[in-house]
Formats: sequence, C-alpha cells, structure tokens
Amino acid sequence: MSPPMVETRQLTRLYPGGVEALRGVDITIGTGEFVAIVGRSGSGKSTLLNILGGIDAPTGGFVSIRGKMLDYTNRKALIAHRRTTVGFVFQQFNLIPSLTARENVEYPLLFSYRPASERRKKAEVLLATVGLAGRASHYPGQLSGGEQQRVAIARALVSDAPLILADEPTGNLDSATSGEIFSLLRSLNKEKGVTLIVVTHERELADYADRTIGMKDGRVVA
Repeated sequence: MSPPMVETRQLTRLYPGGVEALRGVDITIGTGEFVAIVGRSGSGKSTLLNILGGIDAPTGGFVSIRGKMLDYTNRKALIAHRRTTVGFVFQQFNLIPSLTARENVEYPLLFSYRPASERRKKAEVLLATVGLAGRASHYPGQLSGGEQQRVAIARALVSDAPLILADEPTGNLDSATSGEIFSLLRSLNKEKGVTLIVVTHERELADYADRTIGMKDGRVVA
C-alpha cells in the first residue's frame, strides 16, 4: 500500500510573541484527494499550507510527503520540494506583469533548463487545458481576474507536481467566477490525478472537494 500524499503529526508553529499558529495538527491526505481546509481568519490554515509547501518551517512535529519526511534544515531539499513536488496557487495570482500568459506559465521551467521549444509547447497545452488557448500572448493586465487565476493554475501544473496547494484562490473573484475556478480545479483533480489542498473561507465552495478539514485557533476541529 502506497503512503499518503501528506501526513502531519503533532505539527506546531510558534511565532515570536507567543502566538501559536498551529497546535498539534494531525492530518492525513491520500494521493489524488481534493481536500478543502476551512476556518476563520487566524485559524492557522495558511500557516499549515506554507509549512506543507516548504515556505515556512514548523516549531515541532513533522511533515511527511509521499512517505518522506521534510527536512526543514536542508535548504537544497526544500528548494527541490518546491520545484518538483508542489505547485502553488495564491489569492493575489502573483503573475509577472511584463510576461505574457504563456511566458508566466513557462517561468518555473526555466530553473530545470528545459529547451525553449519544450517549455513553450507545454505552456500552450496547459493554457488550452484551463480554457485560455486564445489568450497565450496576452499580458496579465489584459486579462480578467478569473483568467489570471487560470494562468496561475496552469503555472502550478507546469512542473508536473503531484501536489497543488491553493491559498484562497478565489478570494479576489466574484461568486460566479469563484465557482468556475473551483469547478476547474475539480476537473483537473479528476483528469490529472493531482492531489489538491485548497484553503478557503467559503464553505459553499468547499463542497467541490472530496472532504473538508475544519480549523479553529490552530487546531483541527472537524
């Protein structure tokens, strides 16, 4: 039996000033699952996601990805983790304004030294997958919020990462567009088999996920 995609045990995060962002978090997420993490602001959702992605480090406990413990003291290992194992989707899109949609999607591949023709082809395929085949040459400022988030999702997928972490991916979108983005994430989860962990405060959107993990005051409550 293969190990789960994500496992945490007694995960804690203490910030200066005594702020406990996480308090003994235990979660297990299987390969190919679509899990929504819900809770009020300050419940620890984003801190958890950042630790899973290797952006932040825990104070205590451990994180295992596909059966391998993350070593937060090993900078090279964390960089490799972020480049090959996880893809990120953020609330603010984080696209580079001076690059086209295709170039934004290609960008993570620059660090793997793949040929330009291969990068271009893969970016174009993914833009078509997210419904933006005709917008590849447009710059972020020429795209709607929903289109920019679709570009960001394509960018998260371009390195073939098996785990996608999305932090409030619809926080800057209207309700109709938010539903479209979650529907797209659901389709990609089913078609590509990627494991999705999405932080959201919108419980109605969490219904798109296979299951929901509730957080409150740094603890898992449901």
